[in-house]
Amino acid sequence: MNTTQYRAITFHFVQFREPRAADDWSFAGPKAAGQWCFGPDSPQGENGMRTRVSDVWGGVAFYTDPEAAAGTIDAIGDNLDFLADARQSWHAHLCPIAHRGAVNWFEQAGQDAALQPADQDPGGLLTVITTAGFNSLTPEELKADLPRRADFLHNVDRVRDWFGTLPTNLARGDFGVSPLGNDGMTFSVWQDDAAMLATAYRPGTHRTQIDRYKREQTADRTSFTRTRLLKSVGSWDGEWRSADLPLA
Repeated sequence: MNTTQYRAITFHFVQFREPRAADDWSFAGPKAAGQWCFGPDSPQGENGMRTRVSDVWGGVAFYTDPEAAAGTIDAIGDNLDFLADARQSWHAHLCPIAHRGAVNWFEQAGQDAALQPADQDPGGLLTVITTAGFNSLTPEELKADLPRRADFLHNVDRVRDWFGTLPTNLARGDFGVSPLGNDGMTFSVWQDDAAMLATAYRPGTHRTQIDRYKREQTADRTSFTRTRLLKSVGSWDGEWRSADLPLA
């Protein structure tokens, strides 16, 4: 069997009119997508895990054909029926240019698939998708491991809050994508490559957590994907609109 090569991505920010619980709701993805991961941007609960309840959700869809991804953005209302219940939303066609690490999404969906970065960087606004996951454990083992997982999630939120103070970080989110057991995801949009590199790797909140991960294995696996924003539609909080973003 040949491995499916996904060569294009669409990303979707959605704010529903009221909070939705991931355990109670399932939302179909774009019609042409071969894989769809979507879930809430939720806080930690009393046990340190995500509550998986929020009005803000985010999702990523994968395509073997970049034209199919472009078509999804061009006809977003026809591809995501649940937008009728949304207060606001923003959707982007992304070209992957680099990927490293491990993520369990395709395996969880029973797919033999991989993300295939483009042969040539088309240039343009930089977006970054990161994931982090933990191995399946018995209930007793999980109870013992909860403090490590809660600590990791706490620091993911600390990094996101720090990003929000930086004028070069245009958008950000942390999403616990469904089904339960899928690796969690962050998404960020950057003014330029240099700003992202300086934020991620020079001394600061993010670099501190990278060093901790390498030293202490604060998660069982992580991945990092850089993409270029080719086209977007929609707006968010009146702070940024697709028409304002410097595209390729």
